[in-house]
Amino acid sequence: MAAKCLNQFLRLCLYLVFAVAITACSVKTEQANISQVGNISHKKIAEASGLAYSNIHHDVLWLHNDGGDSAAVYAINLSGDVLATVNIEGVKNIDWEDMSSFIIDGKAYLLIADVGDNRANRSQYFIHIIAEPDVSKLELAASIKVTPLVSLAFNYPDGPKDCESVAVDVVNQQIVLLSKRHTPQTLYQLPLQLAQSPALLPSEFPSQLPMPLPKQERDTLVATPLGAPPALPESFSDYFGSIRLALFAGNSTAMSFSKDGLSAVVLTYGHAYYFQQQQPTGALTLLSTTPKIIDFPTLFQAEAVSFNHDASRFYITSEGSPAPIYEVNIAALLANSDNSLLKY
Repeated sequence: MAAKCLNQFLRLCLYLVFAVAITACSVKTEQANISQVGNISHKKIAEASGLAYSNIHHDVLWLHNDGGDSAAVYAINLSGDVLATVNIEGVKNIDWEDMSSFIIDGKAYLLIADVGDNRANRSQYFIHIIAEPDVSKLELAASIKVTPLVSLAFNYPDGPKDCESVAVDVVNQQIVLLSKRHTPQTLYQLPLQLAQSPALLPSEFPSQLPMPLPKQERDTLVATPLGAPPALPESFSDYFGSIRLALFAGNSTAMSFSKDGLSAVVLTYGHAYYFQQQQPTGALTLLSTTPKIIDFPTLFQAEAVSFNHDASRFYITSEGSPAPIYEVNIAALLANSDNSLLKY
């Protein structure tokens, strides 16, 4: 135990030395339009770990708690008031880490990603997709039950790993995942499908197999690696903003893609990174562009981000209670002429 603590202390010292070196070469700062629009203080929401903007009602956000909570998502307004609780039947919240909202054929959906794995020892991860409920048809603070349209079980070709950043690339029909806790952070994709894949019948298995594979194994998809984008730029505040989270500097904690596939925002504990491309050529190309970097006010544990319906703004919130809701105005961000570290 003593050796382990010493190792962690030495790693932290190295991080701090590296942080000083980064700061010495840091670029000038500019102003970004970021403002607090709300505060989440409801007793049921203490570990907001995924955020998605409603595609049915503007100024409504969906969110969920981190692992260990019930399998529920919550609709809130921008002030942070709970509008509805949606319990998802037949699934568990093992370690829910992100969510996304998207539209296909004019219908709105919510995706919940059960992909956290701090110890890298899970054999399966899950993606759940539900039709987005219309909160205007519910009583205020109503609680309803829904069943997933799709629940995908998957794993990775190169072994278990932690992930907290998942987004939907509607243009390329992909569910995009960005790994955490190892270098380099790697992008993976799963097919975006709205129909549950049928289980293979015993007669469909090759005759050379002595017996059909277990249902759990034959229904498990394997995520496809897309490659590793450049490491997220780091700054002094990544290391000294929160000593508690310094070892995770530069690690992604949430992600959101615009509907047109031309922009993305990736969150870490200290910054938001805004990416743009001219053509929707995919996640790896997009996250390989040079990002605009937003330094937001210190949060307890920033793990949730989402674009609004037209990607003109995005929202950030955190674990902990109460948790502020911050809004970033993209137009103000793009008015800056370079890729400097932007200050609030």
